[in-house]
Amino acid sequence: MAAARSTVDVLLERESRQCDVHGTPSPSRLNAAWRHKVVGWYFTLIAALRRQHAAAAEGGEGNDANPFNRQSVHVTASLLDNYLMSLPAEKALRYKHDRPAYQLLATTCLLLGMRLAQHDQIKAAKQREAEREAADSADQPHGLKRAKTHKQNMNEAAAPSITPPVTTHVAIPNAATILRISAAPKSISEQHILSMVREMTGSRAFPRSKVVTSLDFVQALSASNTRVNEDCSIALGLTDVEEASRLADAALRNVAFSGSRPSVIASAAITLALMRSSSISLCMSSIREKVQQSIYGDEIDSALQAFIMQAESNLLGSIRVRAPPSRPVVTAHLIPLEDE
Repeated sequence: MAAARSTVDVLLERESRQCDVHGTPSPSRLNAAWRHKVVGWYFTLIAALRRQHAAAAEGGEGNDANPFNRQSVHVTASLLDNYLMSLPAEKALRYKHDRPAYQLLATTCLLLGMRLAQHDQIKAAKQREAEREAADSADQPHGLKRAKTHKQNMNEAAAPSITPPVTTHVAIPNAATILRISAAPKSISEQHILSMVREMTGSRAFPRSKVVTSLDFVQALSASNTRVNEDCSIALGLTDVEEASRLADAALRNVAFSGSRPSVIASAAITLALMRSSSISLCMSSIREKVQQSIYGDEIDSALQAFIMQAESNLLGSIRVRAPPSRPVVTAHLIPLEDE
């Protein structure tokens, strides 16, 4: 419980700094239709890369920093939105009406998003290893001990040494590979993307630390099973973590959530996930209260509560508009900005 609270507090602090840098964006600066299609393309392409990597790595250890997951999509969408929000009005208008320019930006964000997500995975793995070593060191006896007799040593089996798993890096596709597997328009070249990478990484909107997403808050509350803790906070089992993450994915596609605090989206997603869960028997108001307490602590102002309730309403609208596909998409598709 204390560990989860500490993790959430760190996320809230990072979220605050993240919002200070980017300000309060306006979704009206975004092309809602294009963004919706591009986020769908992100999920499709990441899923294709994940299947490709799983087939290539079959039989391996499986302990790698794999960026082919939904977290990469959330980081990528954050890069896309924040970059557009940071631009001067005239330049931002170009990306709202110039389709090739938007396609180029969207593709560049995907490359950068996968790299940032992988960097965060590697950093988190190193931190876990450092914590494990610190815990092992604390368990070791200190000071001089009486030496064991030869007979004692013979009767005791040597403790097996446990080698911690080594985190390996998954090779992220380069610009040329992404263009090839996504059948990108000929107007987009590898050089165009590399130039856009330099422009984005040099802008004030580019993150200098971990990009906090709604998924981070969901994972911070994950546990072996869903329950209400002694301090009245909520813990999420694997099934409810997946459902809350799926709802966060749905929010990502809706331009109305652009610029919303990740913690607000997470609070709404977790509340709705628990409302559908068979693991907990509470009314919606009690669930909402405990979820908000789990994320924000005992003190939460009325304005923030109103934002969360609005997010719940918007999220319900999002999941009613389009049901998830009944079968997985087999391959990646053309960057989907063509008129339907």
